[in-house]
Amino acid sequence: MVEVVVIHKWKDEQKDDVMGFASKVMEMAKDKKLPAGLKLNELYLAEKKNEAVCRWTVDSLDHLMETAKSFKPTWEIDAFEVDQKYKKGLF
Repeated sequence: MVEVVVIHKWKDEQKDDVMGFASKVMEMAKDKKLPAGLKLNELYLAEKKNEAVCRWTVDSLDHLMETAKSFKPTWEIDAFEVDQKYKKGLF
């Protein structure tokens, strides 16, 4: 499993589509209906900046991106693997 950060950026006219997508993904995560191998850990939404940041634990970045593409997003999505270097309480 790998840790992945996904950054979504959209234009004002895409906001409704992005919010619908975010609601659907959060609902799937809450109901434990995400595809096997995908776990949404956190979702941060900066509506005033038209950006969202998600942190996932996934079996592969490719699997996550293929799943995202199935929703036919029209906004910019940037995803990359990350390694945690610091967490409060670990040191």
